[in-house]
Amino acid sequence: MTVEGEASAAVPPLPPWRDLCVPATELRLDPTLTCGQAFRWKVTGPAEWTCALWGQVVDLRQEPDTVMFRVLGARPGASIDVEGALRDYFQLQTNLGALCAEWARVDGDFCWKTGVRILRQPVVENLLTFIASSNNNIKRITMLVDRLCERYGTGIDTAKGRFFEFPTVADIAKDLHIDVTLRELGFGYRAPYYAKSVRLLCEEHPDPDAFLDGLRLEPADRVRTELLRLSGVGPKVADCVCLMSLDKPDTVPIDTHMWQVAQRRYVPRVLEGTLLETQPEAVALARQLRTAKAPTNKTYAVAQQLFVLLFGPYAGWAQGLLFSGDLDRDPTSAQSAKQAVAKPEKQPPDGPAPLPRQPSKRRRH
Repeated sequence: MTVEGEASAAVPPLPPWRDLCVPATELRLDPTLTCGQAFRWKVTGPAEWTCALWGQVVDLRQEPDTVMFRVLGARPGASIDVEGALRDYFQLQTNLGALCAEWARVDGDFCWKTGVRILRQPVVENLLTFIASSNNNIKRITMLVDRLCERYGTGIDTAKGRFFEFPTVADIAKDLHIDVTLRELGFGYRAPYYAKSVRLLCEEHPDPDAFLDGLRLEPADRVRTELLRLSGVGPKVADCVCLMSLDKPDTVPIDTHMWQVAQRRYVPRVLEGTLLETQPEAVALARQLRTAKAPTNKTYAVAQQLFVLLFGPYAGWAQGLLFSGDLDRDPTSAQSAKQAVAKPEKQPPDGPAPLPRQPSKRRRH
């Protein structure tokens, strides 16, 4: 049977804003929340973004010199230090300005866009969202994720409307016909991926969500191996989850757009010796990539290694900033990215078309 999302009652009034005390050079909401990492933040006012996280409905507002936050409502019994959770979610302990300064020594034209951070998302949400990314684009991924949450998640009513939490694996597993349900919701051929992955996680782990959270403490190779066992998870999806949820900041997901960035921006300059501090190892990797037409299992790994050699232990963060900034600087690349459609996973490496999404209006409930 299918499981409908349940809504909590009692709509509290709008509370006052609180200051997260983070400058715009360290966090800008618009590019961070629209660059294809997270898909559930909704624009609910001028420079305001809202999402249900941690049993709370969290409201954010971008100011010129900081970010403000408040809690609009909560699921009964939910209790969390929201300011602390937001600092963890945006990984504010990581000094983005210092990283940018380091990367600029490698590529003097690199840091044209500040405040774009890699998120530390709930693992289940990040994983199940990116399973929907194959052969898809950001607008449609957002629609599918909204439908998934409305069907299996818990709704929380607020003065700005109803917002749904992302369901747990156990929430979804209550549905004995996941495949049928998700096909009805428009997931198409991806529906069996969810059914198989949920079944495997529940069969092997008493608490699937806790198991996935625990992967944060495991080395990257084991994490990747575990993720690749799941249906619908190929190398690029596994790397996105490693980077955006599992504390592996040197993981660089390579999609079509980032492959083109490597080929256009870095391979020629490494071979010409025009990049600052180009390393001999980087030259060897660039030579392997020079004649490659598209990423394969081998060249996918080579491209990752090149980014890590250039940008170090936070190469995944560099990729995120480059991804967002490159789209703005190169109109031809941006137009190509808007039209790009990802190949099905298991063939590395595509996912959501690298298009900064225009957030759709929040549905009325």
